[in-house]
Amino acid sequence: MSKTLVMNFLTAEGKKTSIRFKDVKEAVTPTEVSTVMDTIIEKNIFITTNGELKLKDSAQIVDTTTEELAI
Repeated sequence: MSKTLVMNFLTAEGKKTSIRFKDVKEAVTPTEVSTVMDTIIEKNIFITTNGELKLKDSAQIVDTTTEELAI
């Protein structure tokens, strides 16, 4: 089982973009995620082809399981 944090932002051009972090810790809180997203925007850490990240849109944790099949 693998958990990935997906943080979605709106760019200066109004386009959606996302940043993914694999193997996120079990006890991550919405407040921690919101703070990280604010810091990313404030520090202008990432710039996309559609401009700077300007607004938080949403965030989710995607839980993926892999099942091996005997073939």
